[in-house]
Amino acid sequence: MLTVKIISRNIGGMLLLLMASYFQINQSLVFAGDLEKGNNKKPSNNEAWVTWESKPEEVDKGNGLQLLLSASEGMSFIYAARKSGKGQDLYYTSSHNTGDTFSKPYRVNDTEGEVSSHGENGPLLKQGPGIAKYAVWSGGNDLKFARSMNFGRSFLPSIKVNDDNEKSYHSFQTMEVSPDGTVYVAWLDGRGKETNLPGTSSLYIARSSNQGASFEKNIKVAGDVCPCCRPALTFDNSGNVYISWRHVDKDNNRVVVVSSSANKGQTWAEKVLVTPKGWKVNGCPHSGASMEFQRGKLFISWYSGAGHRAALRAALSNDKGKSFKYLGEVQGNVLDANHPDIQMIKGDAWIIFQGRDPESDDGWGVIRPWLVKISGDGTSDAPKKVPFLGDSVAYPYLFKGSGGRVYATWTEIGNKETKAVLCRGRINRQEYDD
Repeated sequence: MLTVKIISRNIGGMLLLLMASYFQINQSLVFAGDLEKGNNKKPSNNEAWVTWESKPEEVDKGNGLQLLLSASEGMSFIYAARKSGKGQDLYYTSSHNTGDTFSKPYRVNDTEGEVSSHGENGPLLKQGPGIAKYAVWSGGNDLKFARSMNFGRSFLPSIKVNDDNEKSYHSFQTMEVSPDGTVYVAWLDGRGKETNLPGTSSLYIARSSNQGASFEKNIKVAGDVCPCCRPALTFDNSGNVYISWRHVDKDNNRVVVVSSSANKGQTWAEKVLVTPKGWKVNGCPHSGASMEFQRGKLFISWYSGAGHRAALRAALSNDKGKSFKYLGEVQGNVLDANHPDIQMIKGDAWIIFQGRDPESDDGWGVIRPWLVKISGDGTSDAPKKVPFLGDSVAYPYLFKGSGGRVYATWTEIGNKETKAVLCRGRINRQEYDD
């Protein structure tokens, strides 16, 4: 019996040592249960930053899905769809259960079939002060704007943003609402053909200081603009406004530039080249930059085909757009990367984009969504896959909710139809919790 007891003790001691070694070696691992219990361990670099739902939600047939989130995580959506047989219309729907179900959609535009939504010329939805919601879209030859002042139950009749009557184009619009409530709409415009280089556009901006009841006189920001690359707008904490576009030189060199305004867009500083060299191409790549400001840093990301390589590039400014530090390519080994959209989360630039998996069908698998994160110091991790329904993904957008939630929208293009898709996720790393 004595021998048996000694052997048992030795075996027990060895098991304890083995268990201790195992947990010491694996102390960097974080399990789902640890996260739920508030464990302070950080996940390894190989872990995804977001836990996405495995199957995204189809909101409706259509394209250009935009999301607006309330403080209670109520969801408002707009998108373009063909329901009447007379062309595209703009529809509004909502969800009060974080995307489990959606309300019956209704038409926003007054003139049936007037909406033009394709590529980067899609509709936009932004939050105004209080209960105001703002929508802007390309309608006919004009840029249209409508607002809801009753929690999205209905929209008031639309008004025209451009102040001319030329039968030209006013499209590829962007819209943002500044911290003081001013509405800014910027777009590419057909005016200025006599002074612009052939095949280029003008960049215009309009402001509303009365919650979208009317817009002030249009202001021309620049000429010689790449005609189908949507501009981008953002603001800093000092009230400065930033705008970016793809500028075209005489030799067809197309380079992303940024300008700033210290007087609410009335006048603009000389454009600053984000990179010294651009991309020489005889035609518009239909891909604008995405730009955001947070914690004293101005991030920008854009598509380029320079060097016979489809890539997403990024740059960072620490001096309010006076100069930029080029951060290089950020798409990792993803092929055909394009159409970035930035969301700032705790000082880091989270970028959703579309691209092909290099390990799928010899690099020709279906285009899908990806997510990459650039830290405040300019370093980036490898892109992570985002779940999708299986058809080709186009023009993804990223939205930050509350309580650690994050959402992505995009269009999926099938052989017979297009789908407006929503994907819901939760941020895993605790340093991003509100």
